[in-house]
Amino acid sequence: MKNIYWPVWSLVVMALATGALGQSAATSFRDGRAHEAPTSDSLALSHASGEVRVLDSKGLLLESRQVYMPRIQLSDLSMAELEALLETKTAYAALTVYGSQQWTNAQSAIIENQLQHVWQRGGSLAEKMRTRLEIMADVREYNYDLVFLPGSVAAASQYDAQAVAVHGQVTNRAAMAVTAAAWVNVVEQERAYGVADARLSERQARETYQEMAERLDRANARAIIANGQAANANQQVTDYLANCAAISTRLASYGIIVPAVAPFYPIPPLTMQSEVDADRTAN
Repeated sequence: MKNIYWPVWSLVVMALATGALGQSAATSFRDGRAHEAPTSDSLALSHASGEVRVLDSKGLLLESRQVYMPRIQLSDLSMAELEALLETKTAYAALTVYGSQQWTNAQSAIIENQLQHVWQRGGSLAEKMRTRLEIMADVREYNYDLVFLPGSVAAASQYDAQAVAVHGQVTNRAAMAVTAAAWVNVVEQERAYGVADARLSERQARETYQEMAERLDRANARAIIANGQAANANQQVTDYLANCAAISTRLASYGIIVPAVAPFYPIPPLTMQSEVDADRTAN
């Protein structure tokens, strides 16, 4: 397995792979006043009501009387219901914050600007929200893959080394079995010609051959296991790399550029309140 090099600051990937966190009350300014972040999760729809517990690319989950209701698609909500959803704490956080803000850097500002343009180019409020949630789902998955990729690369290298060692044992055991088999042939011929003590030699030769054959069988069994472990580990690395490439392609379709091949860097934490607050004010 070829080495994959990582930038030093990729050590913070685990911290960056977390989902949306809470944010401060004052989020942005427009027309000289601050927009207060929502503090309640209560939502009343025409056909259901409850507390907003999840809003992601798969839709909305409400909880009522400690029971989760069937998932609701954004496309099934009216404009008024979408505006009400935007004023709930969980929905607002899902659309405006990603990761721990203490890790923000210059790359954060670049991606935030790209996300702002994506939001502004969106059509209806439902389309804007759905696109943002789809992008955030890809961002999380991309960072999760980067979290586990180094360990998978290390495991693949270890299993490859073990497989090489086991194959060396198989080669050695096979050579010993061939030698033992040749000895059996020799003593069988000696016995046929009436050589003294040939019967004892033949028995010893057969016992030796049987032992060598059993050792070879065990080595072959270990080789099969080692080959399987190495293949699985390498396939896992391949899957992580392929998924990162696929996510990079999807994000690029929105104008958000992240590495598709090594060297990778994690997508940093993001704040995306201004564009969302602009819609809240307009509505």
